[in-house]
Amino acid sequence: MPRESLKPFVELFWEGSFNINATTPMSMQMIPNGCVELIIHLNDLHCDLENSNSWSQTPDYMIIGLITQPREVRFQNFVRVFAIRFKPEGIYNIFGIPSALLLEHYHDMSMVLGSGFQEFCHRLKEHINVVSMIQQTENYLLKNLQDRKIELNYVNRAAQLIRNTKGVKIKDLSNKLLISQRKLQREFKDILGISPKHYLRLVRINEVLRLINDNHFINLTHIAYHCGYFDQAHFIKDFKNITGQKPSIFMKDSEHFISRPGLTHYGD
Repeated sequence: MPRESLKPFVELFWEGSFNINATTPMSMQMIPNGCVELIIHLNDLHCDLENSNSWSQTPDYMIIGLITQPREVRFQNFVRVFAIRFKPEGIYNIFGIPSALLLEHYHDMSMVLGSGFQEFCHRLKEHINVVSMIQQTENYLLKNLQDRKIELNYVNRAAQLIRNTKGVKIKDLSNKLLISQRKLQREFKDILGISPKHYLRLVRINEVLRLINDNHFINLTHIAYHCGYFDQAHFIKDFKNITGQKPSIFMKDSEHFISRPGLTHYGD
């Protein structure tokens, strides 16, 4: 978990290894998690992703914007990474980059942030354990946050309310924030790149994935109701649009998906 002062902006830190045996190439589906991921490769071997209709090896320091549909990722070799998972509005507060600019794509973060960021990444790779990596990363993020001196606005509050209240209606959201629904829609989309309603769908389905992964629920009808769905057909449609599969098939073939449920699992 990030330290308290970073919680409004950072969801979590994670470290992962893929295709550990590396005997054959591996292909997995990356499931949208409602977050922006900053991936720092810790070894010289990277995964392959499709960007603008062509496949290429990912850069050393990659930012993956909000994605709204599953994306295939290929691992030709063993790949080890350290990652910062940002709340989608949080990356704007820390780096001044609206996640709307990153929507559905990945970018070389060293090209976006320049030499200071590259120096941070080089120092990070010198640490041998994840705890020290997290400490180094938190110091770097806090320095950026202090330099920008940005206060939380109603887009931050709207996104947090959606995460905390998965059954919220967008009309009620604007009333709680004392702004017009039209203004909320426009500002939310300008910063996040998607509408509040679309973001709510991502949050709900990630809560479903969390419950499936944690085995808190077995009955899909109970899961749907718990996550704010009162219509089973609506739930299945949203689930398939976001994961690419019906819930029953997804649970059966879960090892083929990169599914680390995001925002709803690690709330403030």
